[in-house]
Amino acid sequence: MSEAPANGVPDDLSCLLEESGAEIHFSRPIDYGTQFRVTRGPETAVLNVYTSGKISTGGRPSTLLDLLEDWRISRTSTGSERGTARPSKSDGTPRVGADEAGKGDYFGPLVVAGVRASGEQAAPELREIGARDSKTLSAIGATNLARRIVESVGPGNARVVVLRPRDYEARRRAAGNNVNNLLAEVNVQIFDELKAGVELFVVDEFAKAARSYIEPYVPPGVRLVVRPRAEDDVTVAAASVLARARYLEEMDAFSEEVGFELPRGATHVFEAARRVAEERGFEGLQKVAKVHFGTTAQVFEELEGGG
Repeated sequence: MSEAPANGVPDDLSCLLEESGAEIHFSRPIDYGTQFRVTRGPETAVLNVYTSGKISTGGRPSTLLDLLEDWRISRTSTGSERGTARPSKSDGTPRVGADEAGKGDYFGPLVVAGVRASGEQAAPELREIGARDSKTLSAIGATNLARRIVESVGPGNARVVVLRPRDYEARRRAAGNNVNNLLAEVNVQIFDELKAGVELFVVDEFAKAARSYIEPYVPPGVRLVVRPRAEDDVTVAAASVLARARYLEEMDAFSEEVGFELPRGATHVFEAARRVAEERGFEGLQKVAKVHFGTTAQVFEELEGGG
């Protein structure tokens, strides 16, 4: 962790708060560190920064807490300032990298993205602009970096497939009610659109059997790599940023549609799901949520029971 300025707030945290419209309401010393209470509008969260480099967050689920978690993950996963994490240098093989966002989230779409790097400078340029695992970025950071990635590689070398909840459910059923089959289909769809001049297809592992789902559709002469933490390949990192940025954009639109902010993830979603169901019924919930999740059944059991 870098030196903190005199006010005790790490430089990269100050920048993040300023660009996101959040502010530190107060701070106080704790054993071996400092505690910050952060606010943004009605949202509040607690951030503990220890001299050892350890960081912890707390508070009610909110987009502010998610923002601070992004920063915490960035710091603890890279061991340094936000923005210094970089994928390792690739061997220069023309490639497509693919990653997804939203698979495990109750609300919002499933988004799968792919990025092709075929020119000699394509991968180095992606590294130069800071393409990295989107989990180390704030929401604003992912949105801004996604724009720079498309500018860098050109629109013809990037694909983003968005399956909003109703389309997602229809395609999931067509895939035998198997989300991993569906993910494989979309990955193959993206690769098929970007495969010209490519010798390598790198996919972040979304299931233990992911390779067996995809391999039959990969043309001869193309090497397939499916592995966990594939974001150390710069094209996969870039794809993860495009997927997350689009997922966040879609979530903002869904939140505006229902009139309140929908939570991300699969925990702490029950009350939001119940509110949508009460106000808009099952049809309304279908528009914004992956209704095959168990949360849906729990919500309607409670509503039908008069709870």
